[in-house]
Amino acid sequence: MREQVVLKSVENDRSITEEQDAEFFDLMQKAVLLALKEAGKLNEMQYRYAEEKREALRRETCRKTAFPISTQLNDP
Repeated sequence: MREQVVLKSVENDRSITEEQDAEFFDLMQKAVLLALKEAGKLNEMQYRYAEEKREALRRETCRKTAFPISTQLNDP
């Protein structure tokens, strides 16, 4: 028998936006890319290309926001 997960409540409900939550978006994108690579859905070249695009987007977002994303996100 499968277990079911049920959402009981939501606290502090608000929209997550790239402008307000840039670090979250960056970490989520990085996690998705790593998961795809580990699952064999991306090869090394595809992963590196996507990582370069993600990093360029992160830099652009940093320039646009008053709260730059930590450079520690680049650490492997």
